[in-house]
Amino acid sequence: MILQYGIGESMDENKGKVKSLSKAIDLLDILSRSRRGLSLSELSERSGYPKSTTHALASTLRDRGLLRQLQNGDYALGMRLFEYGSAVSRGFDISELSRPYLESLSSLTGVNSVISLLDGEGAVSFDYAVSSSGVQILPEIGVRLPLHCTSQGKLMLAYLPRSRVQSLLRRQSMRRYTRHTIDEIDRLLSVLAEIREKGYAVEDGEYKVGLRSVSAPVFDAGGELRYALTTIGFFRKVSADDFVNAVKVTVDQAGMLSNALGFSSK
Repeated sequence: MILQYGIGESMDENKGKVKSLSKAIDLLDILSRSRRGLSLSELSERSGYPKSTTHALASTLRDRGLLRQLQNGDYALGMRLFEYGSAVSRGFDISELSRPYLESLSSLTGVNSVISLLDGEGAVSFDYAVSSSGVQILPEIGVRLPLHCTSQGKLMLAYLPRSRVQSLLRRQSMRRYTRHTIDEIDRLLSVLAEIREKGYAVEDGEYKVGLRSVSAPVFDAGGELRYALTTIGFFRKVSADDFVNAVKVTVDQAGMLSNALGFSSK
């Protein structure tokens, strides 16, 4: 979409923005947060723009495929936006995009960080950053980690539908790696509910003795969990100040990476 500013258009000199473009994006933002189509009056009311201005913007966006008009006249997001989103996802390397957040995480916590995804019946780490201090723990890159006893795996399970969680757990052995490993489905389901509520998952020596980690969710533009960002190290205990700090920093960095992927919590 090309919007020229000349006659009838103005440039916001203080902010360097084309006003009509900014207003058009406002309409897209409003519709992206709505669970249904919105009428012209509703768009005008929510944006604060006059009905005539809203109509002109919506008509232009519709003509370019960025909006579509429903049978009842309401406006909804158009398929052109899906095409743009697909082009964006093809155009970036998640390892490259996540690198600054991994490095920042390791720098702020003093331990290693790793990013993982759900692959089949396990959590697979595909990139990491190493801290320059403390004992080094090299993440198992490319290795399928168990879901029931790692912070990455439990986090991913927590954001899946309950039916799929039960199906995954029934197909794999809930092996007891240490005396802290949760090996009962009902107990794990209770833990997963807590993880979903808190927004992060903790591993407290459940996979390897003495090893503790925290994982936070990385969401895509559609609000789906795509990756787990993890801080991992030989913390003394999960209630220690350094681990509490690691939880906060991991959640913050995961949130920023989610925003970089187009996620909005609004």
